[in-house]
Amino acid sequence: MAGVHRLFTPETWKNWDKTGRSEVLQTIKDFVKDDPDNPGFSQPGEAGDLSRALYEILTAFLKGNLRKEQARPFIAEIINLHPDMSSQLVEVSMLLDLENSATDRMGKNREPLMTLLKSLETDKLLKERLEIETLGEAGVVKNKKTFHTRQIKVKTKLFYKQQKFNLLREETEGYAKLVTELNQDITDRITPKSMIQVIRSLIGGFNLDPNRVLDLILESLECRPHQHEFYTGLLKLYPCESSTISELLGFKLNSYGLNGRTGKGIYTTIALLIQANILHFSDIYKWLTPEDSSMIEDYQREESEARDIAMKVHVVSTKDKEKDNKEKEKEDDEREREELRNMEKYYTNQKVQLCIALLEVGAWDNFNELSRRFPDYYLVSCPPISQALCKLIHATIEPIYRKVCVLPSRLKGTVVELINNSLAPPPAYTFEDVCNTIFPMLCALGPHIYHDPGLIYKVLRVAKMALKQITMSGEGMRQDFYYEFLTVLDEVLLPSLSVLDSNPCLAEEIWEVVKVYPYQHRYKIYGRWKNETHTQHPILVKARTRLLKKAKFIMMRITKETIKPVSRGIGKLTHNNPGPIFHYILIQVQLYDNLIGPVVDSFKYLTSLSYDMLAYCIVEILSENKDRTANDAMAISPWLQSLSNFCGTVFKKYPMDLGGILQFVANQLKCEKSIDLLILREIVQKMGGIDTLEDLTSEQLDAMCGGELLRREAGQYQQERNIKRSSVRLKEALLENNLAIPLLLLMAQQRNSVVYNQTESPHLKLVGKLYDQCQDTMVQFGSYLFQMVTIDELSDRLPSIGTLLSDCHVNADVAFFLARPLFTNMLNLKYDELRRQDRGEKKLTIEQKKKRYLEACNEVFGPIVTNIRPHFSCKVWEDMDPSFFLTFWTLTMSDLEVPTHIYEKEIKKIDVNPSSSKRKKDTDRLVSLREKLQEEEKRQKEHVERVRARLQQEKDKWFMLRAARSPKNDTVTAFLQLCLFPRCTFTALDAVYCSKFVKMLHDLKTPNFSTLICYDRMYCDITYTVASCTEQEANRYARFLLGTLETVMHWHASQSNYEKECANYPGFVTKYRVSRQEANDYVDYENYRHVVHKWHYKITKALVTCLESGDYIQIRNAILILQGILSRFPAITNLAAVIEKRIERVKNQEKSRRNDLYVLANSYSGRLKAAKSTLMPETDFHIVPKRTPPTSKVVNGTTEKAQAASKDGKAVGEVTENDKEVKVESTEATNGDVDMKEEKRETRSGKKEAEDKKDSSEAKKDDKKEDPKKKAKDGKRAKPDEEDETVEADREREGSVVSNSSSSSVKMEPPEGSTRGSKRRKTETNSKKKESHHKEHKTKERSKRTKSDETGHRRSRSRSREGSHHSRSRSDESTPSESSKKRKHRKHSSKSKLTESASPDKSAKHSSRKKISKANRLVNSVVVDVQTLDSDDSDVMLAYEDGGVEEPRKRNHHKTEQKHSRARSRHSRH
Repeated sequence: MAGVHRLFTPETWKNWDKTGRSEVLQTIKDFVKDDPDNPGFSQPGEAGDLSRALYEILTAFLKGNLRKEQARPFIAEIINLHPDMSSQLVEVSMLLDLENSATDRMGKNREPLMTLLKSLETDKLLKERLEIETLGEAGVVKNKKTFHTRQIKVKTKLFYKQQKFNLLREETEGYAKLVTELNQDITDRITPKSMIQVIRSLIGGFNLDPNRVLDLILESLECRPHQHEFYTGLLKLYPCESSTISELLGFKLNSYGLNGRTGKGIYTTIALLIQANILHFSDIYKWLTPEDSSMIEDYQREESEARDIAMKVHVVSTKDKEKDNKEKEKEDDEREREELRNMEKYYTNQKVQLCIALLEVGAWDNFNELSRRFPDYYLVSCPPISQALCKLIHATIEPIYRKVCVLPSRLKGTVVELINNSLAPPPAYTFEDVCNTIFPMLCALGPHIYHDPGLIYKVLRVAKMALKQITMSGEGMRQDFYYEFLTVLDEVLLPSLSVLDSNPCLAEEIWEVVKVYPYQHRYKIYGRWKNETHTQHPILVKARTRLLKKAKFIMMRITKETIKPVSRGIGKLTHNNPGPIFHYILIQVQLYDNLIGPVVDSFKYLTSLSYDMLAYCIVEILSENKDRTANDAMAISPWLQSLSNFCGTVFKKYPMDLGGILQFVANQLKCEKSIDLLILREIVQKMGGIDTLEDLTSEQLDAMCGGELLRREAGQYQQERNIKRSSVRLKEALLENNLAIPLLLLMAQQRNSVVYNQTESPHLKLVGKLYDQCQDTMVQFGSYLFQMVTIDELSDRLPSIGTLLSDCHVNADVAFFLARPLFTNMLNLKYDELRRQDRGEKKLTIEQKKKRYLEACNEVFGPIVTNIRPHFSCKVWEDMDPSFFLTFWTLTMSDLEVPTHIYEKEIKKIDVNPSSSKRKKDTDRLVSLREKLQEEEKRQKEHVERVRARLQQEKDKWFMLRAARSPKNDTVTAFLQLCLFPRCTFTALDAVYCSKFVKMLHDLKTPNFSTLICYDRMYCDITYTVASCTEQEANRYARFLLGTLETVMHWHASQSNYEKECANYPGFVTKYRVSRQEANDYVDYENYRHVVHKWHYKITKALVTCLESGDYIQIRNAILILQGILSRFPAITNLAAVIEKRIERVKNQEKSRRNDLYVLANSYSGRLKAAKSTLMPETDFHIVPKRTPPTSKVVNGTTEKAQAASKDGKAVGEVTENDKEVKVESTEATNGDVDMKEEKRETRSGKKEAEDKKDSSEAKKDDKKEDPKKKAKDGKRAKPDEEDETVEADREREGSVVSNSSSSSVKMEPPEGSTRGSKRRKTETNSKKKESHHKEHKTKERSKRTKSDETGHRRSRSRSREGSHHSRSRSDESTPSESSKKRKHRKHSSKSKLTESASPDKSAKHSSRKKISKANRLVNSVVVDVQTLDSDDSDVMLAYEDGGVEEPRKRNHHKTEQKHSRARSRHSRH
């Protein structure tokens, strides 16, 4: 008490005689109660203050602040204030004595205190209150032992000796009257106050025992519990303590013994007294049995048994256990039934009975207080307690249930009576009352609500109505009921469903409530239900174990033949607890993919809740951190493929929510993990019926060029009736979750980064597969959206084309793929609007319709052109107009041509003739289908004509002719880089479109567009393109090459085709003039055949390079492309032989290393051998030039060198060296050079080598003797002479395009030792010496500038293939693997030229000067020689009307370059 506030200050004791004594006395008088009618000791709530005052007085005495003569009379005076004051003083003295004994071991303060107390004549109280040891030490008792003995005797006589008297004889009338009064009918006149007066009178009049009277009152309450309010009010007025009542009730509890049923009333009495706060819970609890520890041990034992049972499920036994399992299952079932039936153990448990009584009277708070003494859910796990709690909830929820769930009049239902107790929980009349009162009870009950399924239905129906109002009203009640009910679902309703036997009706009722929540909330409670909740309840552990046993038993017997019985078994198991069952089934599906079909078919009896749980289990398994690759990260893991297939099949067949799985794929894409796109691909394929266009045949691709009806009938193999519902479900899921456009954009972004961000060091095979998967899924998903989603819905969600190109970071191919349907719809709407403005809309002519269509195009595409212009560099639009860029990317195959043959074929298939086997309905359907196809064909023809008219109008402004640049090279480069190559590898249909678009440009006679240059750039060097393609891109690129080769070979097939479709077309112009073109400015048929032969050779060379590289990707892509173009390439026998030889080599090398390459090569080898009969020899393909004797005659600007072998009359393909004949595999005439492969090489003789060395040394001496002054003079004249010499060279090349001369070579590749100019044979006359030097100098500078421009374009590409599309035009480049071969070949070529060269003719020099001066006067047009097609870099030279040539951009050459140029000039001169 030292820490309590003080009542008196030190000044009080100092001034004791003056004011202190009166102050203390008045304070104590204020604390003492003065009420004769209600005697008591102190004022209510001030007993502690009185004790404090006495404590301070005694403390002051002990500390010496009060003398003994002052303290003793004052204490004697205050004792007389109240009879109980001495008792209180002794109590305070005992406390003070304990404090002193703890602090004062010597007992100095104790002796004055005891002396003071003895002087106050309080010996009786001291003997009663103080300990015996203290009494002896204080001298109050002389002999402690004697006093203790006497105390025991007195207590025994007082408490244990019964007085003998006859109660019936002396007090019968009093007890009889008391019983009559207590058990009379209670009316309003009878109140507890009036009854207490009667009881007092009876006690006083008949000398009744108060304890016996109290017992009779309790008996009356036990017999009439419905009058509990009267009796509890009476007991509150009766002067008794809680301990007295607990002793009386405890005696009765002990007398009942083990027969708990007969004592039910006493538990109700105890519950009512506890509820009314008359009986303290702690006073009565110590009388209850059994002990808490024994009950907790029973609960722990039950938990351990449940865990042991769960562990045994995963134990694999090798015994023949079918019989054992059946017997054990029967034993377990019987044991559980016995435990449920044996309820006696609960009735002998007094604490359980008290809990039941508390719940029956509505003492909810007191029950909570009792349940806290035990583990969670232990008390409610006792069936009687859980049933009693269910009844309490029934009574509480009844008003709101009858209010919101109105039954028909003919169904009255069972009416539950409310609890007649004002202290019980109030009934719920509103949803807020349900949230505040009923939900805590349900959470305390937990899964043990399964004892009363009717209550579960009530709660669900009330919650359903509440959630319905919440969703309609908005966010008002969402914070209370909306989220609190999630807790009820998590802790009560779903776990209780797991304990029940198969109850599909209850599962559907739960689903009706659960489906209101989004999948995020649902999946959260599903996860707890499946993985956590069962661990808290032993009964759930046992139920889960039984289910898993049955699931394993069923899955061992599932086949296609046993689907019907198995599906019923699976449905029955999943009605109550689907999570563990689905988890086990999905594990089996991942291991055995042949189970997918039977398992999916066996799900037909599932409930809606089970389907939603299945969707969660799929997402959960996909979210596990499992390795998604196999075979050292070279392939996708089989478990993911099986699970993806299962997802597509099950989501298509059953009405399951797709929001979770779609969001999972989106989240994986956000994390830059594209491998899970396999799931989305399977879902779209099976639910939407949209498959990828990669495996379609040529006929199907043609059908895809038609209208919607033709694509559906002939373009795909699908049954629309099977996918109609599933396709709509997928669309609704995408739009509701707002995932349609985000998924497309994520796939587009992931496609660009998959090469860099997938893994740190993946195998290129897997990276390519992931890239293809991302591309194919994006196209597949986009095609599905464009087919199912309306344009209005799409336009509201899709960003503009400018946003796609800039903010969304996607390439032009993807951006226009997404925006193309919107542009088409805008154009059609505008066209229809313009047509409706005319009065005679239906009478418009074709020309008028075309005019309206052109107006619509101008209005729609004008703003779009303005929008896309800033997103590309200004340099791009110098080569092509933005309108051409937009036209290329917005058109499709259905805009370019009509697949008339496919329409005719499909129309012929339709048999409309009625027959006995056909119903009239089928006949009408076929007639309608035929008419629709015919109408669609007609509409598409009109549409193609309108598009043709639009293209005819726009073509003149597509490509601009600029004086400072070649009109064809940069234009073609920009076209290939920005348009053709990105789109030809996008889809198979786009590959066909690109090939047709190039032909369309040619057919339109597009100004300033060279068809020859375009095809030459495509074919010249495809090595980099092939090496940088993925597997699917290689297939698409093969389709593109096939389409272009079909066009090229169609013109090559006959001269009539060529004259009709190519002659006099701008695409085949060889010389661009300012004035009108002349007849000889176009390529003739034979020269075109030479060029086509060159293209075939270039393709062969590139593919052979890839086949010989040893790289997996290059070999695979080369074979795939060869397979794709087999119908048109190879077309020449010698090229086919070269390819066949390389293929055989690949087969031999890869047979034991990479089996997939071997299979590809073997497949192509067989097909190539079968196609050999259709090949033609080189002489039939084009006119093969024959070798002629040595002469200085100039043909097309080149000299025909004499060959020793020509004298002997050797045919092409053979060469004679040192009288020995060497056979050559193949020959190729390319601009005067012949490239050959030798089967066998023989070394040159020593004599020949000596002659070569001698000629070379003489040439070097001649160069050294050259006059230095003359060299300087020639150098000064180089610049003005360059113009004349260039024009002279161009004039000399006008006679022919390709030189017909050929020479032997031991390499398959063309000579690489010189630039483009040096590849054409020079005349051996001395007049060409300076001309060759300047020409090489200018050509090298232009080639260097072209390479620099193209390198800049390559660096701007976002894709990983930095050396890809536009680098194809640079055919003079070669792969690093060929560099050493080319260096050797250049050295060998130089030697050969030095050896074979003749001395220059001086007379030819004078005639050459005259020709140059004449050419300067006659130049009046811009000349572009098509002979540049034969050069590796396909560059061109320009001459202008003023007679000059284009000034190179850079004239500051390095000294080393000048030395190399002079060296090449000397070699050409020799």
